[in-house]
Amino acid sequence: MDDLHDGGIEAPLYIRIADELAGRIASGQLAVGERVPSVRTLAQQKRLSPTTALAALRHLEQRGDIEARPQSGYYVRQRPQALPAPDMSRTARRPRYVAVNELFARLIHASARADIVPLGSAVPEHDWYPAQTLQRALSAAVRRRPQWMTEYGHYFGVDALRHEIARMYAGMGCSIDPDEVLITNGCMEALNLALRAIAAPGDVIAVESPTFFGFLQIIENLGMKAVEIATDPHEGISLDALRGVLERDGTPVRALLLSPTVGNPLGTTMPEARQRELLALCARHQVEIIEDDVYGDLHFGSARPPPLKALDTQGIVTLCASFSKTLAPGMRIGWILGGARTDALRLDKFVSSVATPAMLQQSVADFLQQRAYLRHLSGLRRACRQQIDRFSDAVERHFPAGTRLSRPQGGFVLWLELPPPCDSLALHDRALEHGISFAPGPLFSSSGQYRNALRLNCGRELSHTVEAALRTLGGLAKHMI
Repeated sequence: MDDLHDGGIEAPLYIRIADELAGRIASGQLAVGERVPSVRTLAQQKRLSPTTALAALRHLEQRGDIEARPQSGYYVRQRPQALPAPDMSRTARRPRYVAVNELFARLIHASARADIVPLGSAVPEHDWYPAQTLQRALSAAVRRRPQWMTEYGHYFGVDALRHEIARMYAGMGCSIDPDEVLITNGCMEALNLALRAIAAPGDVIAVESPTFFGFLQIIENLGMKAVEIATDPHEGISLDALRGVLERDGTPVRALLLSPTVGNPLGTTMPEARQRELLALCARHQVEIIEDDVYGDLHFGSARPPPLKALDTQGIVTLCASFSKTLAPGMRIGWILGGARTDALRLDKFVSSVATPAMLQQSVADFLQQRAYLRHLSGLRRACRQQIDRFSDAVERHFPAGTRLSRPQGGFVLWLELPPPCDSLALHDRALEHGISFAPGPLFSSSGQYRNALRLNCGRELSHTVEAALRTLGGLAKHMI
């Protein structure tokens, strides 16, 4: 009987073996440049005939996943991305008050239908996280201390969790006293506290361009102004552009709010040398830095880059982060490394939300104490890289010629810039009619840039439904040209 690849009949054995190897390549288990099993080894491992093993390897070679080297064997091939990366963005002409909340509320309301394929919010699949392990840890924490259900307590954070976070950053080169760690309700509360402590209404806050829309929402809510700084999609914020703004008359910048390690939405990580230049530049102009490190643990490199905070010798960096992208989105466990501002931040935290649930904090602390976090991160990073690769391939297949596509160095979102005259707000309206949502580009700008851009959440499995949604979205974009 002939096998078919689709339609319910099992694919040929050599294709199944090839798909298995392709999965190992996509997950990073077989790295670029690494030798794949030889025909003989593959035949022995999988109990195949040499003919079947060779057919599997040749199929992978035809797909472009591996390449043959004379007298040596097959090796994992670097697959070039067909679509170009975005260009360097532009610096805004002047600071301005922000107005993105209305657009955000309208889009969120429109995207809340149960039948929507959600490609906008940066929230991955549920099974990416160790929910059952955390559930057991939570149950154990409540059994040990049931009064946590009936008291506030631990206003600044459970001691065990603050010690674990300080230990975690010590491994990245940060000398942090546990008393400087203030536990918050997610990273958004941490960022709110940091910005309120550093700046006042009317102050100018510099941001990357494009930047995370949550930054803009906070700036808007606090009555501050934003100035967008040109950003390179490979190396991060432009130091020349920032220097030009800081030296410009009439533009006193109070703080810089950015994500130097795996930014959102570009996925960019600043090289360490440029981070050191950034610190020196901001120190010279007395600009405080608020670092969002929420995606730092999802960097694709063999070693997690240290945060900007680890390079700060003058105390100008306030670091904010959470476990919302890496461990437990629903627990909303975040933190701020307050330094000299710790006491003021504690008071503001109490006024803002009193405390973060102690039982949730303790369950996360127990998980960290078991040293399970690093093992979990290893698998999570592989899943992120695999999904970025798969969604990038789908965008190349389905979106119009002239599309530009980011090359994230971590995380699970992609930034697309569509060819003119595509309008992502109009595209979003049409996509909703087909049950599809995404994050339009204007959300990521205070100055109305990126009408032709959008952000995609790659944290969803590329099922037939999601693939069909991407195909439809690309088709709608093509019809706008």
